[in-house]
Amino acid sequence: MARRIAALMTLAAFMVSPAAGFDTYWHSQCTQKTGESAGFSEDAWKIVQLGNFSPDLFGPVAEYASKNLHDAELQALSDYQAKNQQVRGAAIYLHFDNLHGDLQRNSDFDYILTHLLTTTQGLLADFGQFKGDERIRKVLILVTLGASLHAVQDFYSHSDWIHNDFDKTDVKMIKLASGEVRAPTWFEFRSKHNNPDQWPFRVQSGIYPPVANARNTHTHMNHDNSRLLYREYETPGQPLLSQAQYHDMGPVPARGDDASDLAHQQLAVNTAIAASIEWLHRVEENSDAKKAIESAKNWNLKLHDPHLATELKAGMITEMAVSCAAGTWDGEDPPGDRGVLCRTVLERKMNSVGSSSGSDLASEIIGLAANLATPFALRFTGMFWDVHGQYHILERLAQDLGSTNGRYRFGTGR
Repeated sequence: MARRIAALMTLAAFMVSPAAGFDTYWHSQCTQKTGESAGFSEDAWKIVQLGNFSPDLFGPVAEYASKNLHDAELQALSDYQAKNQQVRGAAIYLHFDNLHGDLQRNSDFDYILTHLLTTTQGLLADFGQFKGDERIRKVLILVTLGASLHAVQDFYSHSDWIHNDFDKTDVKMIKLASGEVRAPTWFEFRSKHNNPDQWPFRVQSGIYPPVANARNTHTHMNHDNSRLLYREYETPGQPLLSQAQYHDMGPVPARGDDASDLAHQQLAVNTAIAASIEWLHRVEENSDAKKAIESAKNWNLKLHDPHLATELKAGMITEMAVSCAAGTWDGEDPPGDRGVLCRTVLERKMNSVGSSSGSDLASEIIGLAANLATPFALRFTGMFWDVHGQYHILERLAQDLGSTNGRYRFGTGR
């Protein structure tokens, strides 16, 4: 057991990557609220969550597996990556990172968002016509929707969008029922200002790979975890530091204390939730895409396919275990119940959570952790993972966004 924990912690050291988006917990929250708002069944929005995780799974995890994996207990992860190498090339374009500093204009961001919308609609429409196993058709639809949502959510995590004072424009901040606020979404602003390059502000996202002595690196700019605490990959020794000084602007500035840092990060999360719900509505403006989503959104695996329901639980434990090991569930030291859950997964302490968290996810994690003697390979098998290698979901979503050299291309003539 100690050797297995050590292997996971070794994995964490290599897997923490500045290419990740919102940490997994926040991506999951955004995705769950989107599914619930649209009346998705619990099983359906959980499958969307697994699809949402795929751009990160094929990013930092795959990169580590291909270069540094030696421990026999994690050999399954290496084997899995080897079968899906092409997916990694597509995943890098689904995070809204400023790859090599190539995102220079608002119209660059606009191209990515509008092109991804059209591509998502077309891909969902195609999968809606899938002839074959009905289960595969539904998985393809839900996983594709989740992967597209990942990119949308990352725009609000990786850019300085929420640093703008929108109340000085004609598209104001929105007050939520909770008393918090959110920024307008890209499309809400664009509906009143059609030419992004003429907007009164220029959007920036973090430069990746991060470079030394630059202010606007991915490390400095992202809103991935609730403490704004990240390793500075552009700095020798990779120190773990608060990046609040780079977020001291906008309607909810971070000041370097836990309360203001969390409030600033939650502004990004709340805006990403609204953008995710909006994205689903926009995708469904395509009647064939809407028909496909409607055919999968009420799927009840527990009732109709208990075996696949078990695979879904295994997928969830994989998502969380990998994220906790990488330090990307909610930072390297998650606060509160999130930290307890990570320690439960990594240390296999079945009584460490108890009744402190009433969430369904917590109970499922606890139940699954009891069965961690099951070979690790089982965590990376099954329909929810296999569809990526077989049906090229990420590659098709990223089509025309970039080239094989890791740089954006913004379509013909750009």
